[in-house]
Amino acid sequence: MVGKADRVMETNGEGTYFQEGDHVRIKRTQEIGRVHAADGGVVYVIMDETNETKLFSARADEDAYIELVTEAAGTMSQEP
Repeated sequence: MVGKADRVMETNGEGTYFQEGDHVRIKRTQEIGRVHAADGGVVYVIMDETNETKLFSARADEDAYIELVTEAAGTMSQEP
């Protein structure tokens, strides 16, 4: 059984999507946050530093404003 902490993105016939619990980075500013909720093709991200909620497209592609990051040795690193 895969636990919530082990889930990373969702891929289906329409593409790859961020999902609740994923850590993401805003590409332009490098700010990091966590996807709080996903609904109707959008994700709500709570930013780590400010607790501010930001809204992004849930689709993960080359044009996305956010990218998936993973935890490694207590630091955040970009997913390969």
